[in-house]
Amino acid sequence: MHIELIDAWSPELDALADRSPDATFYHTGAWLSALSSAYPRMVLRVLVAHEGGAPAAYLPYFEARRGFLRTLWSLPFGTYGGPVGEKKAALELLRHFRSQFSRPGVVDVGCIDYTHTMDPSGWDTTELDTHVVDIAQGFEHVWQERFDKPRRRRARRAEEHGVTVRRGSGRDDVARFLDVYRERLDDWKTGRGHPEALFHALVEQGGDRVRLYLAEHGGAVIGGHLNFYYKEEVIAWYGMTSSRAGDTQAGTLLYMVCMRDACEAGFRTYNLGASLGKQSLVEYKESLGGVPRRYRMLRRRRFGGRVAELLRRAARST
Repeated sequence: MHIELIDAWSPELDALADRSPDATFYHTGAWLSALSSAYPRMVLRVLVAHEGGAPAAYLPYFEARRGFLRTLWSLPFGTYGGPVGEKKAALELLRHFRSQFSRPGVVDVGCIDYTHTMDPSGWDTTELDTHVVDIAQGFEHVWQERFDKPRRRRARRAEEHGVTVRRGSGRDDVARFLDVYRERLDDWKTGRGHPEALFHALVEQGGDRVRLYLAEHGGAVIGGHLNFYYKEEVIAWYGMTSSRAGDTQAGTLLYMVCMRDACEAGFRTYNLGASLGKQSLVEYKESLGGVPRRYRMLRRRRFGGRVAELLRRAARST
């Protein structure tokens, strides 16, 4: 087995991800290339294990620097990472990735194990959870058995208010979505958020794996969802409504339409994402039929890694 480190995405790895049961949308070129172009200060690296002259597994990660300190994450922003591909080769890649903790200047190495298939030996592990809706039995089952009664009433109320939801496309629709995004960032006081270039790149380059939905009322966009579609799973990556949505219940209608379309397209699970310890978000996701799914973070970190993380947070909040 030969392990190679490359500094750019290789399209042939998408085919390997498509064959691997452990790969998620975040392992694909659509996500990794968009993230790399939107965050030029983070360098995309890909460890590739070759057997018989062909790639057998790969592990993508991003390297970020703060002065002489370096952090390596597979993958950043809590997105699912780690190796995918042939099991033996994937295990060797994970060991190789962990060994980089001993390199000079490396203070933080980590990966997100969504499928609970990585060997945790030699790592500090943290259990995490997301909420996932089982949509395999079709939308009628989701509507009657997953959505609770108050949530169904709110979706109907949105339609009575004249809210409509449609698929978005093109730069103009992304710009309308970003108007709502910027407004909500101001309300949440969480800093600058992701660069707008990331959203544009995802929609323009993601094909049918990246879908934008917009909620409209009175001719204006009052909310939207940007979702990822890969294999049998939908990931609800970003969803929000404007303060102008008021009591229209546009947010619930967005979820209803997105799940209905996903059911009709044959997807089996709808990942609502992590709630970051916010009980109100947990309760909202449970009202949509979400049930907890455990996953974990594997990490090695020195004191300098904690300092670097504090510096990154400070930089993002200014």
